[in-house]
Amino acid sequence: MSRNASSRRLAIVAFALFVVLGANAGVTGVAWPSMRSDFSRPLADLGSLLAIGTGGYFVAGLLAGWLTRRMGIGRVLIAALIIGTVSLVGYGLVSDWSLLLLCAIGAGFTGGIVDSVMNAYTALNHNTRTMNLLHAFFGVGATGGPILVASTLAQGLSWKVAYFALAGAESLLVVTVVRVHRRWPSSAGALAAGGSQGRLGPMVLGLLGMFLLYVGIEITAGQWSYSLLTVGRGVGAFAAGIWVALYWGGLTGGRLLLGVIADRFAPRVILQLSMIGSVLGSVVFWLNPAGLGVLGLPLLGFSFAGVFPTMVALTPAWVGNERAETVIGFQIAAASAGTALMPWLASRIIDAAGLETLGPYLVALALAMAALNWVIDRSASGQNRLAHSRSPIS
Repeated sequence: MSRNASSRRLAIVAFALFVVLGANAGVTGVAWPSMRSDFSRPLADLGSLLAIGTGGYFVAGLLAGWLTRRMGIGRVLIAALIIGTVSLVGYGLVSDWSLLLLCAIGAGFTGGIVDSVMNAYTALNHNTRTMNLLHAFFGVGATGGPILVASTLAQGLSWKVAYFALAGAESLLVVTVVRVHRRWPSSAGALAAGGSQGRLGPMVLGLLGMFLLYVGIEITAGQWSYSLLTVGRGVGAFAAGIWVALYWGGLTGGRLLLGVIADRFAPRVILQLSMIGSVLGSVVFWLNPAGLGVLGLPLLGFSFAGVFPTMVALTPAWVGNERAETVIGFQIAAASAGTALMPWLASRIIDAAGLETLGPYLVALALAMAALNWVIDRSASGQNRLAHSRSPIS
């Protein structure tokens, strides 16, 4: 098989991995009202469940680069997917809260490995369009996850059925990766051209903060909006599930669109438009004008579409190809910290002041993210001007 054909096949496998990764991210918020009833937990414990699970995600992000350099991409993925499959089966079988948290750690570790390794591999071996498509397939899974749970509950079935279905999908991915694991490079950057060992110090810290904020607001909106709509605003369970699906659908549609047109726009323009839309969407969701706050959800999802893939795609240029694999792993770890911290903080605020505080909380996160993006953009522009001023005259 030619190198191009092999590369396309691996890209398709990466897309499939991100579909299941997205589905895992999208199901918990919709399943939680039923799940908490089975485990006799308060509503606010959704934040604790997410925080514990993303502890595994965080560790995986820190270790991903080290593991792939020693084991190779294929073996790392196989091991992680086996852990994930067992953990998802555990969601449907255990009846003890502490055991559920253990399953959440395992599922989180798998997600962190898949997220880190596939982002690094794609950033170093494919173009920006492929990166956006990769994250579009995450959106496909994240859109399907809430629909899967909502339709399962609508048929009078247990939320556990959805987790068994996800376990089945992940087990199929184990088989798929086993079949192609020898085609993966030994590490994410093995096929990439060499790059400079750029050291950006404060820039890297800024990027990590950006990933923490972005994923924090994305997951908080996705996980808590269902509870606000059903418990706080009286929206029907199935209708609320559809609106949450439309939130993830906006994310998916935006990334599919960027997969076609991303090369026509400068990355900084994509990020600036994303920041504006994020603030507007969160404001609409908060203020709920004429009861139409639900329209803020798909606007938020669409606005979020370009942030993560654009930031990851720019990382090799900012830090050099040799460092990109490790830095991207750290970015995923920062993102997982945001996944744990921001929804947990939301749960504390909601527990103290009510579900309607979710709206202003999302607005605050969106404004903080936009401000940090402005700082990073100015810093990157300054470094580009400095690099050009030092270039030899030809």
